[in-house]
Amino acid sequence: MLMVVPSFAQKMSKAEKAAAAKLAYDAAVESINNKTWVIVPDTYALSNGDFETNIDNSNFLSCENGDCFSQGAIVCDNSYTNVSTPSEYTVNTDKKGNVTIRVVVNGNYWKGTYKITMRNGNNKADVIFNPTKGTTRRFSGPIVPLAGASYNKRANPK
Repeated sequence: MLMVVPSFAQKMSKAEKAAAAKLAYDAAVESINNKTWVIVPDTYALSNGDFETNIDNSNFLSCENGDCFSQGAIVCDNSYTNVSTPSEYTVNTDKKGNVTIRVVVNGNYWKGTYKITMRNGNNKADVIFNPTKGTTRRFSGPIVPLAGASYNKRANPK
């Protein structure tokens, strides 16, 4: 009987990890510029400032061909599936390659500003959402191109 050892069970070398992180960063930058990305938080801040792990892929922030969507109280301070064409979408990259995105949304149940920062070398983003009314939300997670994203968007956005 033959035993097959999966290749993913082997440890990646430091160079392989760096190359994988660079590929993820490059894919994230391209999707940011194309406005076709998703962030499913892996952690989020509680009201007392502690961080909690998110295990629900129906909490997300996305930009899909010019429109922004948010779903889940972790991300947008309400339980709706929100949609809005941003009134502002600016991307700045500093000399070190760190990317900052500012997105201003104004939907029926969802108004405010997202500040998204992603450091050079990986696709991990830190996000702060300042709603016009309500509680500031903080979360972090990878920026992933739409084509490679795994998230659960409910129908009938508002």
